[in-house]
Amino acid sequence: MTRRLSVLVLVAVLATAATSAILIARERARTEPEVTPRSPSGLALLVVRTDGGSLPVVVGSTGFGTSGALVVPPAAQLVIPGQGESSVREALELPSRQAATAVGNMLGVWIEEGATIEADRLAAMADEVGGVRIGGDLVGGRGVADMFEASADGDVVGLQIVMEALLSADVAWSPSDLADADDPDAMAGVLEDASGAHVVRLDAEEVASGMLRATPEQVSGALVEAFGGPAEEAVPVIVLNGNGVPGIGEAVAERLLPGGFRIAVSQNASDFDHPATLIVVGSPDDVGLAERVRDLLGVGSVSVSVGSGIAPVTVVIGKDFTA
Repeated sequence: MTRRLSVLVLVAVLATAATSAILIARERARTEPEVTPRSPSGLALLVVRTDGGSLPVVVGSTGFGTSGALVVPPAAQLVIPGQGESSVREALELPSRQAATAVGNMLGVWIEEGATIEADRLAAMADEVGGVRIGGDLVGGRGVADMFEASADGDVVGLQIVMEALLSADVAWSPSDLADADDPDAMAGVLEDASGAHVVRLDAEEVASGMLRATPEQVSGALVEAFGGPAEEAVPVIVLNGNGVPGIGEAVAERLLPGGFRIAVSQNASDFDHPATLIVVGSPDDVGLAERVRDLLGVGSVSVSVGSGIAPVTVVIGKDFTA
Protein backbone atom coordinates (compact mmCIF):
# COMPACT_ATOMS: atom_id res chain seq x y z
CA MET A 1 0.00 0.00 0.00
CA THR A 2 2.83 2.40 0.90
CA ARG A 3 4.50 1.69 -2.43
CA ARG A 4 1.30 2.46 -4.37
CA LEU A 5 0.76 5.72 -2.46
CA SER A 6 4.32 6.79 -3.21
CA VAL A 7 3.73 6.25 -6.92
CA LEU A 8 0.42 8.09 -6.85
CA VAL A 9 2.05 11.06 -5.14
CA LEU A 10 4.78 11.03 -7.76
CA VAL A 11 2.17 10.94 -10.55
CA ALA A 12 0.54 14.02 -9.09
CA VAL A 13 3.87 15.83 -8.83
CA LEU A 14 4.76 14.98 -12.41
CA ALA A 15 1.37 16.15 -13.64
CA THR A 16 1.93 19.49 -11.95
CA ALA A 17 5.49 19.70 -13.21
CA ALA A 18 4.37 19.10 -16.77
CA THR A 19 2.36 22.36 -16.74
CA SER A 20 4.81 24.49 -14.78
CA ALA A 21 8.51 25.28 -15.01
CA ILE A 22 9.70 23.63 -11.79
CA LEU A 23 11.73 20.92 -13.53
CA ILE A 24 15.37 21.37 -14.51
CA ALA A 25 15.13 20.02 -18.05
CA ARG A 26 17.85 18.83 -20.35
CA GLU A 27 16.21 18.77 -23.75
CA ARG A 28 17.61 16.43 -26.34
CA ALA A 29 18.87 17.55 -29.73
CA ARG A 30 16.27 18.29 -32.38
CA THR A 31 17.57 15.48 -34.59
CA GLU A 32 16.47 12.15 -33.14
CA PRO A 33 19.40 9.75 -32.50
CA GLU A 34 19.02 6.15 -33.48
CA VAL A 35 17.64 3.82 -30.83
CA THR A 36 20.42 1.78 -29.21
CA PRO A 37 20.36 -1.73 -30.74
CA ARG A 38 19.34 -4.62 -28.50
CA SER A 39 22.13 -6.49 -26.81
CA PRO A 40 22.70 -9.96 -28.26
CA SER A 41 20.61 -12.49 -26.38
CA GLY A 42 20.95 -16.23 -26.15
CA LEU A 43 18.13 -16.81 -23.66
CA ALA A 44 14.82 -18.57 -24.26
CA LEU A 45 11.81 -19.28 -22.05
CA LEU A 46 10.52 -22.85 -22.22
CA VAL A 47 7.12 -23.29 -20.56
CA VAL A 48 6.37 -26.90 -19.62
CA ARG A 49 2.65 -27.67 -19.50
CA THR A 50 1.75 -30.24 -16.83
CA ASP A 51 -1.56 -31.44 -15.38
CA GLY A 52 -0.78 -29.35 -12.30
CA GLY A 53 0.01 -26.14 -14.16
CA SER A 54 2.70 -24.43 -16.18
CA LEU A 55 6.36 -24.50 -15.18
CA PRO A 56 8.98 -22.11 -16.63
CA VAL A 57 12.65 -22.69 -17.29
CA VAL A 58 14.96 -20.10 -18.84
CA VAL A 59 17.60 -21.75 -21.03
CA GLY A 60 20.63 -20.45 -22.89
CA SER A 61 23.41 -17.95 -22.31
CA THR A 62 23.66 -14.37 -21.06
CA GLY A 63 27.14 -13.96 -22.54
CA PHE A 64 28.86 -14.18 -19.14
CA GLY A 65 29.69 -17.86 -19.25
CA THR A 66 28.53 -21.15 -20.71
CA SER A 67 24.93 -22.10 -21.39
CA GLY A 68 22.77 -22.91 -18.40
CA ALA A 69 19.17 -23.21 -17.29
CA LEU A 70 17.15 -21.54 -14.53
CA VAL A 71 13.83 -22.88 -13.20
CA VAL A 72 11.52 -20.11 -11.93
CA PRO A 73 8.81 -20.83 -9.30
CA PRO A 74 5.30 -20.11 -10.67
CA ALA A 75 4.21 -18.58 -7.35
CA ALA A 76 6.87 -15.86 -7.53
CA GLN A 77 5.60 -12.30 -7.91
CA LEU A 78 6.60 -10.09 -10.82
CA VAL A 79 5.58 -7.00 -12.76
CA ILE A 80 4.05 -7.64 -16.17
CA PRO A 81 5.02 -4.57 -18.21
CA GLY A 82 1.89 -2.74 -19.25
CA GLN A 83 -0.30 -4.65 -16.78
CA GLY A 84 1.20 -4.30 -13.32
CA GLU A 85 1.94 -6.71 -10.47
CA SER A 86 1.03 -10.34 -10.95
CA SER A 87 2.57 -13.79 -10.60
CA VAL A 88 4.74 -15.90 -12.85
CA ARG A 89 1.87 -18.38 -13.07
CA GLU A 90 -0.46 -15.75 -14.51
CA ALA A 91 2.22 -14.39 -16.83
CA LEU A 92 2.67 -17.86 -18.34
CA GLU A 93 -0.94 -17.76 -19.57
CA LEU A 94 -0.04 -14.85 -21.86
CA PRO A 95 1.23 -15.34 -25.44
CA SER A 96 4.82 -16.57 -25.51
CA ARG A 97 6.35 -13.17 -26.37
CA GLN A 98 4.58 -11.42 -23.47
CA ALA A 99 5.38 -14.27 -21.08
CA ALA A 100 9.07 -14.14 -22.01
CA THR A 101 9.14 -10.35 -21.52
CA ALA A 102 7.46 -10.64 -18.10
CA VAL A 103 9.82 -13.34 -16.81
CA GLY A 104 12.79 -11.48 -18.29
CA ASN A 105 11.63 -8.34 -16.50
CA MET A 106 11.58 -10.23 -13.21
CA LEU A 107 15.14 -11.45 -13.77
CA GLY A 108 16.39 -8.21 -15.31
CA VAL A 109 17.55 -9.86 -18.54
CA TRP A 110 16.25 -9.91 -22.10
CA ILE A 111 14.75 -13.24 -23.20
CA GLU A 112 14.73 -13.48 -26.96
CA GLU A 113 12.70 -16.64 -27.61
CA GLY A 114 9.69 -18.34 -26.05
CA ALA A 115 7.81 -21.61 -26.54
CA THR A 116 5.78 -24.22 -24.71
CA ILE A 117 6.18 -27.99 -24.54
CA GLU A 118 3.96 -30.64 -23.02
CA ALA A 119 5.33 -32.62 -20.06
CA ASP A 120 4.21 -35.78 -21.87
CA ARG A 121 6.53 -34.85 -24.74
CA LEU A 122 9.48 -34.60 -22.34
CA ALA A 123 8.58 -38.05 -21.02
CA ALA A 124 8.45 -39.42 -24.56
CA MET A 125 11.87 -37.94 -25.32
CA ALA A 126 13.30 -39.83 -22.35
CA ASP A 127 11.94 -43.08 -23.80
CA GLU A 128 13.33 -42.24 -27.25
CA VAL A 129 16.90 -42.17 -25.91
CA GLY A 130 16.47 -45.31 -23.83
CA GLY A 131 16.00 -43.47 -20.54
CA VAL A 132 17.78 -40.67 -18.68
CA ARG A 133 19.85 -40.68 -15.50
CA ILE A 134 18.04 -39.42 -12.40
CA GLY A 135 19.72 -39.94 -9.04
CA GLY A 136 22.05 -42.50 -10.57
CA ASP A 137 19.20 -44.61 -11.93
CA LEU A 138 18.18 -44.99 -15.56
CA VAL A 139 14.61 -43.68 -15.75
CA GLY A 140 12.18 -43.92 -18.65
CA GLY A 141 9.20 -41.84 -19.65
CA ARG A 142 7.01 -43.11 -16.82
CA GLY A 143 9.57 -42.03 -14.26
CA VAL A 144 9.91 -38.60 -15.89
CA ALA A 145 6.14 -38.15 -15.86
CA ASP A 146 6.07 -39.03 -12.15
CA MET A 147 8.43 -36.12 -11.43
CA PHE A 148 5.65 -33.70 -12.39
CA GLU A 149 3.02 -35.29 -10.17
CA ALA A 150 4.52 -34.43 -6.77
CA SER A 151 2.56 -31.20 -6.40
CA ALA A 152 -0.85 -29.98 -7.50
CA ASP A 153 0.80 -26.75 -8.66
CA GLY A 154 3.58 -28.49 -10.55
CA ASP A 155 6.88 -29.47 -9.05
CA VAL A 156 9.71 -27.01 -9.73
CA VAL A 157 12.17 -29.42 -8.17
CA GLY A 158 10.92 -32.12 -10.52
CA LEU A 159 11.40 -29.83 -13.51
CA GLN A 160 14.93 -29.02 -12.38
CA ILE A 161 15.79 -32.71 -12.14
CA VAL A 162 14.13 -33.60 -15.46
CA MET A 163 15.76 -30.74 -17.38
CA GLU A 164 19.17 -31.62 -15.93
CA ALA A 165 18.67 -35.24 -17.02
CA LEU A 166 17.46 -34.38 -20.53
CA LEU A 167 20.19 -31.81 -21.17
CA SER A 168 22.77 -34.34 -20.01
CA ALA A 169 21.39 -37.10 -22.26
CA ASP A 170 21.73 -37.51 -26.01
CA VAL A 171 18.36 -35.83 -26.63
CA ALA A 172 17.68 -34.30 -30.04
CA TRP A 173 15.48 -31.22 -29.66
CA SER A 174 13.26 -30.70 -32.68
CA PRO A 175 11.06 -27.71 -33.62
CA SER A 176 8.19 -30.21 -33.87
CA ASP A 177 8.50 -30.89 -30.12
CA LEU A 178 7.43 -27.31 -29.37
CA ALA A 179 4.13 -25.47 -29.34
CA ASP A 180 3.30 -21.75 -29.41
CA ALA A 181 6.86 -20.90 -30.43
CA ASP A 182 7.60 -17.60 -32.18
CA ASP A 183 10.61 -19.21 -33.88
CA PRO A 184 10.63 -23.01 -33.34
CA ASP A 185 13.96 -23.47 -35.12
CA ALA A 186 15.70 -20.84 -32.99
CA MET A 187 14.17 -22.26 -29.81
CA ALA A 188 15.29 -25.79 -30.65
CA GLY A 189 18.75 -24.42 -31.39
CA VAL A 190 19.00 -22.80 -27.95
CA LEU A 191 18.05 -26.10 -26.32
CA GLU A 192 20.58 -28.01 -28.42
CA ASP A 193 23.32 -25.54 -27.48
CA ALA A 194 22.46 -26.03 -23.79
CA SER A 195 23.44 -29.71 -23.91
CA GLY A 196 25.10 -30.65 -20.62
CA ALA A 197 24.10 -27.36 -18.99
CA HIS A 198 23.79 -27.03 -15.22
CA VAL A 199 20.18 -26.42 -14.13
CA VAL A 200 19.57 -24.03 -11.22
CA ARG A 201 16.39 -23.26 -9.29
CA LEU A 202 15.56 -19.67 -8.32
CA ASP A 203 14.96 -19.39 -4.58
CA ALA A 204 12.31 -16.97 -3.32
CA GLU A 205 10.95 -15.83 0.05
CA GLU A 206 7.35 -16.55 1.06
CA VAL A 207 5.66 -13.18 1.61
CA ALA A 208 2.11 -14.53 1.98
CA SER A 209 0.32 -17.85 1.72
CA GLY A 210 1.11 -19.23 -1.72
CA MET A 211 2.98 -16.07 -2.71
CA LEU A 212 6.75 -15.83 -3.19
CA ARG A 213 9.09 -12.95 -3.94
CA ALA A 214 12.71 -13.24 -5.04
CA THR A 215 15.06 -10.60 -3.66
CA PRO A 216 17.52 -8.83 -5.99
CA GLU A 217 20.30 -10.79 -4.27
CA GLN A 218 18.53 -14.10 -4.94
CA VAL A 219 17.99 -13.18 -8.59
CA SER A 220 21.61 -12.10 -9.09
CA GLY A 221 22.90 -15.20 -7.32
CA ALA A 222 20.79 -17.49 -9.50
CA LEU A 223 21.89 -15.74 -12.71
CA VAL A 224 25.54 -16.10 -11.73
CA GLU A 225 25.12 -19.77 -10.77
CA ALA A 226 23.16 -20.68 -13.91
CA PHE A 227 24.76 -18.47 -16.56
CA GLY A 228 27.83 -16.85 -15.00
CA GLY A 229 26.09 -13.47 -14.71
CA PRO A 230 25.12 -10.70 -14.78
CA ALA A 231 25.98 -10.20 -11.13
CA GLU A 232 24.71 -6.60 -11.04
CA GLU A 233 21.03 -5.89 -10.43
CA ALA A 234 19.19 -4.40 -13.40
CA VAL A 235 18.31 -0.74 -12.75
CA PRO A 236 14.64 -0.40 -11.70
CA VAL A 237 12.46 2.05 -13.63
CA ILE A 238 8.90 3.29 -13.03
CA VAL A 239 6.92 3.45 -16.28
CA LEU A 240 3.71 5.51 -16.44
CA ASN A 241 1.49 5.34 -19.51
CA GLY A 242 0.83 8.96 -20.44
CA ASN A 243 -0.48 8.42 -23.96
CA GLY A 244 -3.25 5.87 -23.39
CA VAL A 245 -1.99 3.37 -25.97
CA PRO A 246 -2.73 -0.19 -24.75
CA GLY A 247 0.32 -2.39 -24.36
CA ILE A 248 2.75 0.52 -24.36
CA GLY A 249 4.42 -0.78 -21.19
CA GLU A 250 5.44 -3.99 -22.95
CA ALA A 251 6.90 -2.02 -25.87
CA VAL A 252 8.91 0.09 -23.40
CA ALA A 253 10.19 -3.05 -21.63
CA GLU A 254 11.35 -4.50 -24.95
CA ARG A 255 13.52 -1.39 -25.42
CA LEU A 256 14.81 -1.13 -21.84
CA LEU A 257 15.47 -4.73 -20.74
CA PRO A 258 18.36 -5.35 -23.16
CA GLY A 259 19.98 -2.14 -21.85
CA GLY A 260 20.25 -3.30 -18.24
CA PHE A 261 16.96 -1.93 -16.89
CA ARG A 262 13.82 -3.57 -15.55
CA ILE A 263 10.28 -2.24 -14.99
CA ALA A 264 9.67 -1.98 -11.23
CA VAL A 265 6.24 -0.29 -11.51
CA SER A 266 3.96 -0.24 -14.56
CA GLN A 267 0.73 1.77 -14.41
CA ASN A 268 -1.17 4.67 -15.93
CA ALA A 269 -0.17 8.31 -15.50
CA SER A 270 -2.69 10.78 -14.08
CA ASP A 271 -3.94 11.44 -17.64
CA PHE A 272 -3.27 10.36 -21.22
CA ASP A 273 -2.58 13.83 -22.64
CA HIS A 274 1.20 13.90 -22.39
CA PRO A 275 2.45 15.01 -25.81
CA ALA A 276 6.12 14.27 -25.08
CA THR A 277 7.90 11.59 -23.10
CA LEU A 278 9.40 12.78 -19.81
CA ILE A 279 12.26 10.97 -18.05
CA VAL A 280 12.70 12.08 -14.45
CA VAL A 281 15.42 11.36 -11.88
CA GLY A 282 15.56 12.53 -8.28
CA SER A 283 19.26 13.43 -8.28
CA PRO A 284 21.70 15.03 -10.73
CA ASP A 285 23.89 12.00 -10.10
CA ASP A 286 21.33 9.87 -11.95
CA VAL A 287 21.07 12.02 -15.09
CA GLY A 288 23.36 9.55 -16.87
CA LEU A 289 20.85 6.75 -16.21
CA ALA A 290 18.03 8.91 -17.58
CA GLU A 291 20.01 9.68 -20.71
CA ARG A 292 20.61 5.95 -21.25
CA VAL A 293 16.85 5.38 -20.96
CA ARG A 294 16.21 8.22 -23.40
CA ASP A 295 18.62 6.74 -25.93
CA LEU A 296 17.02 3.30 -25.65
CA LEU A 297 13.51 4.73 -26.09
CA GLY A 298 14.55 7.11 -28.87
CA VAL A 299 12.48 9.99 -27.46
CA GLY A 300 12.16 12.05 -24.30
CA SER A 301 13.49 14.98 -22.32
CA VAL A 302 15.51 14.39 -19.16
CA SER A 303 14.67 16.29 -15.99
CA VAL A 304 15.68 16.38 -12.34
CA SER A 305 12.82 16.60 -9.86
CA VAL A 306 11.40 14.82 -6.82
CA GLY A 307 12.45 11.18 -6.45
CA SER A 308 9.98 8.32 -6.08
CA GLY A 309 11.87 6.43 -3.39
CA ILE A 310 11.12 3.28 -5.40
CA ALA A 311 13.33 3.58 -8.47
CA PRO A 312 15.98 6.08 -9.58
CA VAL A 313 14.24 6.72 -12.92
CA THR A 314 10.60 7.47 -13.72
CA VAL A 315 9.35 7.59 -17.31
CA VAL A 316 6.04 9.17 -18.36
CA ILE A 317 5.43 7.87 -21.87
CA GLY A 318 4.07 10.55 -24.18
CA LYS A 319 2.45 10.53 -27.60
CA ASP A 320 5.86 10.89 -29.25
CA PHE A 321 6.79 7.30 -28.37
CA THR A 322 5.97 4.67 -30.95
CA ALA A 323 6.41 0.93 -30.53
